[in-house]
Amino acid sequence: MNHYKTHIIILLAAVAMSLTASAQQHPSLLVNADEVATIRQVRGQVAAFDKTIDDLLLQADQALAVPINVPAPKDGGGGVVHEQHKTNYYAMFHCGLAYQYTGDKRYARYVADMLMEYARLYPTWGLHPMTLSKLRGRLFWQTLNESVWLVHTAMAYDCIVETLTKKQRDYIEKNLLFNMADFIMNGYGEQRTNHDMFNRMHNHATWATAAVGMTGFATDNEQLVRQALYGTDGTGENGGFLRQMDYLFSPDGYYTEGAYYERYAIWPFMIFAQCIQHNRPELNIFQRRDQILQKALNALIQLTYDGEFFHFNDALQKGLSAQELTYAVNIIYQAFPNQKQLLTVSQQYQRQLLPTMGGYMIARDIAKGEATPIIYNSMVFTDGRQGDEGAVGVIRSTRPELNSALTLKATLHGMEHGHFDKLTLAYYDNGHEILADYGAARFLNIEAKYAGHYTRENKTFAKQTIAHNTLVVDGKSNFEGKVKVADQYHSDLLYHDFSNPQMQVMAAQELNAYPGVELRRYVAYIDQPEADYPLIVDVVDVQSEAEHQYDYPLWYNGHFVSTNFPYTKALDHMEAFGQKNGYQHLWLEAWGQNTESTTSQFTFFNGDRFYTVSTATTSASEMKFLRLGANDPDFNLRTSSTAWLVREPKAKNHTFVSLIETHGQYDVVWETSANLVSKCQAVCVKENNSSQLVVEVIYKEQPIIVTFDKTKKN
Repeated sequence: MNHYKTHIIILLAAVAMSLTASAQQHPSLLVNADEVATIRQVRGQVAAFDKTIDDLLLQADQALAVPINVPAPKDGGGGVVHEQHKTNYYAMFHCGLAYQYTGDKRYARYVADMLMEYARLYPTWGLHPMTLSKLRGRLFWQTLNESVWLVHTAMAYDCIVETLTKKQRDYIEKNLLFNMADFIMNGYGEQRTNHDMFNRMHNHATWATAAVGMTGFATDNEQLVRQALYGTDGTGENGGFLRQMDYLFSPDGYYTEGAYYERYAIWPFMIFAQCIQHNRPELNIFQRRDQILQKALNALIQLTYDGEFFHFNDALQKGLSAQELTYAVNIIYQAFPNQKQLLTVSQQYQRQLLPTMGGYMIARDIAKGEATPIIYNSMVFTDGRQGDEGAVGVIRSTRPELNSALTLKATLHGMEHGHFDKLTLAYYDNGHEILADYGAARFLNIEAKYAGHYTRENKTFAKQTIAHNTLVVDGKSNFEGKVKVADQYHSDLLYHDFSNPQMQVMAAQELNAYPGVELRRYVAYIDQPEADYPLIVDVVDVQSEAEHQYDYPLWYNGHFVSTNFPYTKALDHMEAFGQKNGYQHLWLEAWGQNTESTTSQFTFFNGDRFYTVSTATTSASEMKFLRLGANDPDFNLRTSSTAWLVREPKAKNHTFVSLIETHGQYDVVWETSANLVSKCQAVCVKENNSSQLVVEVIYKEQPIIVTFDKTKKN
């Protein structure tokens, strides 16, 4: 009897699902039918949005003018075939929306013909011939790109599905859409590990769940929707999009792989969230977890300097102008139209609007003069799902005209895109990255450069500790360069105090990167009348019961000016600074010691300002000037990258204390320079005990005392 009842319940559920599916109205993904009607009605009312629709139709017309080309998979990122398949999904996306906004069936036929051709060919393709990825695609060299393709194609299909015959729908869905969704979830042939990736907490899985879920919505397939939302087992406990929303962001919206990869992940998060809002409004997706998607976008905005993301982890030079951020800004503004700073983000940094309701609302409200300034504040972004696994601290000047920012990174490792950069520091000033983070060694989509993939130097240099502005012990990287070990630990931001605009401070610690070594870093951003520009006090305090070699590098962007100590410059040949852990990629350009003063100074200039680093040293301290590029046969590294390094060759406990001073002015047009000499006379540690660390800076012959509390924790 119970068995009979169970079958009845299942049958009734199936009937209910079938009735729901049959009532599904298209389009329902990025735009729904009501929004399409509104967008048709407002044509001619807002010039910027009219241009957006005109551009969409132009791109659609250009697609129609070119014969459909679906080549067999062949190359990696940036290759001709790779780019053709990207062109195809954009063309289908544009034509799908063009059909909705014009009713011109030429656009719908184009999408249908393209989909029929892919449906004919996709089943004949095995795994991609390139083997750069552990998760090879069939259409692309990695499964990730397959997911991106399906996200866009699902939106196109959603726009034209009601123009298809049943035979066309069945053919496209069986041979292409369901086939590809199954591959993304489960793999193909000998590659059956896709299942593990699909259920992971990772940006690749976000794209995968979005692709499968959007395919489910577009085809009225409830099973695919459920697997996308709740993982392949349907429980929500072992995977799925909703779990990713709960796990991949900290409560502050920080994404553990860093801002650059949060930029990439935010794209599928936002697109699929919009689709869920249209199809499952009861999930209230934009309110989930205290509006976490809105917080994620705000974190991305705040983790920029002059519109470009801080270069944490595997980062390239991208920022608020990236197309992913256009999607995020437009979609979030549609959900939260009170966020008027998003209008300024769109107006100032982004070259386009989405041809959607969100794009129309942004264009309309900018035209109405509703944009408000972006307010950049000193902030801390916690890491980890609960916000208790470290943090990134950002100090900004309270005087906006100074346009400077100081970052201290004390976070989780960041998975495979993370770097061994515990307690690294970066400084931005006057529109330039002054003390730099290298980011990633990669030439994205330049096929001739390792097929657009990360170069080998990304592992051998860019990820290594010496590539960052932080302490290196015994010439080794944090956790001996082992990702699986590093992922088990996190640094801690001990405290921060941004309440005093004249003295903003942060303190962080790392206790696991080097066995038996305790590492703490204290920074103070001092904005006082006696200095033309803010002064930065940087203290790296290291303690150990055993003797070690300690290297304190600062990677600077600029041109060498002078030192206050004698040095020897390599004139006719240079040697590599080491043999491993990133040191093998460094040319030793110059070296010296300071026997006359306990404060060693190095000055360089960038743009129209000078910068002096004044570091407390001893007669045993060794100063090195380094340049990137050794053991780099393929010219993959930036030879313009240079570093100033202070080495303590043999010590147990040691405190590196430096003053980073911005000063002077240089005008190449008028051929003048002023205040090019540092005003700092000395830097020293006055006291360092269990309760406090006191630093004294003699600046313009006057002492500046900075006291860091070693017992304090936020």
